[in-house]
Amino acid sequence: MNKNSVSKGNVVALWQRRDAMINPAVTSLIRYWEGLRLGDEIPHRTDVDPRAFQDILPYSFILERTKPGSVRFRLAGHHLTRLMGMDVRGMQLRSLFELSDRKDMLTKVEGVFEGPASYDADLLSAAEGTMSLRGRMTLMPLRGYDGSIDKALGIIVTDGLIGIAPRRFRVHKQILHPVTAETQQAMRNRFHVNGLAEAARRFDHEPAGQSLSDGPALRVVDGGKP
Repeated sequence: MNKNSVSKGNVVALWQRRDAMINPAVTSLIRYWEGLRLGDEIPHRTDVDPRAFQDILPYSFILERTKPGSVRFRLAGHHLTRLMGMDVRGMQLRSLFELSDRKDMLTKVEGVFEGPASYDADLLSAAEGTMSLRGRMTLMPLRGYDGSIDKALGIIVTDGLIGIAPRRFRVHKQILHPVTAETQQAMRNRFHVNGLAEAARRFDHEPAGQSLSDGPALRVVDGGKP
């Protein structure tokens, strides 16, 4: 992906489409990530401070790309544990998706690291003895310890009761947004980003009876740095 090929007109079109898929929790994390950037630079994993977005920690996660086509959860909030019925740390990202959608989804996600780009997807989990579950996933690139782009800051939010786990998703819509200084300015204009001084909006979307207070919100994989 050649990030220099994105015109100013295309930047506006990208953000118009992104607005259609936005919600307060996702907006909060995007604001935080954009606040870490300098120009078109990609933030480092060590720049991320979970205390700055603690209201949405249960929905947040960090991915690690170990090799092309292999993207796993390094850290994960407990909302993902509820979706899958198990601890997802160390699991491949593809595990959250139906078999038919995994290849295309992973091809797009490769663009997060290779572009670099941010990624948005509208998700749908079909009813299996319960109501259908809609969701939204956003991924944003991060630099790892050696400076390469092999990490991503992400969030998954869902609308409805989780019901019986695991809930695996189909990808209803997905978009890659090339990371450039122009897209950063478009974000600032639309969401009034002011670095880390921008207070994140509280996200209170968990269905009744599912408390966010039980258990650790974000945990590290054993045997290595987060």
